[in-house]
Parts: sequence; C-alpha cells; structure tokens
Amino acid sequence: MNSTQVQDEYWRENKSELVDATGFLLCGGQSSRMGRNKALLLFDGEPLVLRGLRLLEQVCCDVAIAGATEDLGGFGRVIPDQTPGCGPLGGIVSALRQSTSEWNLFLAVDMPFVPAAALNRLLYMAGGLPSVCVMARVGGQVQPLCAVYSRKALPTLNDYLVSGKWKVSEAIAAAGMYKMLDFEEERWFANLNTPEEFAEAERHLDALDT
Repeated sequence: MNSTQVQDEYWRENKSELVDATGFLLCGGQSSRMGRNKALLLFDGEPLVLRGLRLLEQVCCDVAIAGATEDLGGFGRVIPDQTPGCGPLGGIVSALRQSTSEWNLFLAVDMPFVPAAALNRLLYMAGGLPSVCVMARVGGQVQPLCAVYSRKALPTLNDYLVSGKWKVSEAIAAAGMYKMLDFEEERWFANLNTPEEFAEAERHLDALDT
C-alpha cells in the first residue's frame, strides 16, 4: 500500500467529511516567462482557464476566477486582484474577502495535471483536522497554490500582504495551524511557466486524469 492509499484509508476510518468549499482558479501574474497569458493557452484542445474551472466544478459547490489581470469574464465569474503586482497572495486575499464559504480551494491555472481525486483528498483533510489551511506537498515541496484555505486565515494573510511580504507559504505559516498532505505523484503539481515546459507537458497528455 503506498502513502496515498494509506491517507485515503485513514480518512475513511476516521469518517472525515468532505467539506463544502468555493473553488478559485488563480489566473493572476504577468506570464512573463511564457510570453503570453497562460490562462488562454490551449491545452488538450481547451484553454487552461476552462480546464481548471471544469476541474474545480467537480469538487466545489461554486467556482470563480481569482486574480485575473485581464478580462476572463467570458469563462466565468471573476474576482479581480485588489492589489495587483503582489503575486498570488494578492489574488488569494481578494478571493477570501469576497467568499462566503468557510473553506476555499485554490488551484493555479498552470497546473493542468492535478486530478479531482487529489483535490478531494485536500478537502477531506480540511474536514478532519483543525487548521486554517491544508496544502499539498510533493517531494518535500509545499504547494500553496493547490490548497484549501479557511477564511479564518484572512486577517493574517492580509496583514502579511500590506506589509510588503508576498510569499504565500510564509504568510500561511504566520497564520498558524496549517497542515500538509503528502503526494507521491510529482507530475500532478508541475507548473507550466515557459514555452518549453508547456511543450513538454503536451508530450505527456496521456498522464491527464480525464
């Protein structure tokens, strides 16, 4: 039995509940290394923004686009970044301010290999342990842009943002009571930041969880 199976068995045995959450697809940033807006890139025949929203709709009661730097309203509800230029933390804070849900699932638009099963495991863990954030972790690397955030984290995250400190993992550490869920599948959490990375990902479409 691998670690993922052990985790799933743990949640079943402890009867953790899948929390209701609003899903936010993080589409901010300048996409400077890609050279064009990543959200609009066609991947497996559809824009990354549409694929991400469709994935979140499988596990969340409501979904929206967060931190968009241009009009993506044709794809869904958009929560503008109220502090543009501050990285993903600005988009997360803006979304949490607007959200009416206790729990909120965030996913970066450039992570197309994350399957719904991984998001469900994060939501189960949020329901089973006291915390303000549950983040994916793979190969020792924390993934704060594939994570479930409680609105209880908002005051600390906002304070961190206005202080000029924009690193998401440091901000959530300051909020305290965070948990990490380990995964073995590193490809799930690959970010597509450059044309070369995007081309390499297209060569591995068979790894997509469809």
